[in-house]
Amino acid sequence: MKKILSLALTLALTASANATLISESFTGTFDNDNGRFYIDFDVTATTTVDFTSWGYAGGVNAAGETIVDGGFDSQLFIFGPSGNLLAEDDDASGVVSLLSGESWDAMISIALGAGSYTAVLTQYNSDYDSGDLFSGVWTDAAVEDFMDVSGSQRTSAFAFDISGENITNIDGDGVDTTPNPIPEPTSIALFGLALAGFAARRKSL
Repeated sequence: MKKILSLALTLALTASANATLISESFTGTFDNDNGRFYIDFDVTATTTVDFTSWGYAGGVNAAGETIVDGGFDSQLFIFGPSGNLLAEDDDASGVVSLLSGESWDAMISIALGAGSYTAVLTQYNSDYDSGDLFSGVWTDAAVEDFMDVSGSQRTSAFAFDISGENITNIDGDGVDTTPNPIPEPTSIALFGLALAGFAARRKSL
């Protein structure tokens, strides 16, 4: 019995040691106050997934990019496989904007089981009402022209991270947003191989 328990513990520790932290960063701008940015992703085994917005107060995102202070007051929603609301947040990050003196970025850390999920980033307080998450009804934001409720003028810029183990197929898409292009790892790798081949060919000549 002790051998079986020891083997099970060893396997569990090995699986834990082999788990890889996956992080993806998204940046861009909203085209109007009621824009929304969607992140679809799959969870392959129960894990804790962290979601953080950086646009309001700025900071350094998971990709190592410096995000400037000044984006809009964001809020965040996590929806389950059947479209049910699992969590939402507004103003939880604790990172203070030097421009406004407020801490209005969103942050959620949640344990999720295997399945497909959707995170949605909106401006305060555009909330999901009914219908399809992408094309259904959402309420209008509480502010106009990205002026936050404290009277501070903000920009339409957003920055958002998702990170965790056992997550895959992370895909970002927006409604009334202009995401910044994210280099595709496969394309980068192929480009690197092409350059290496070209250099090797020149050397042999």
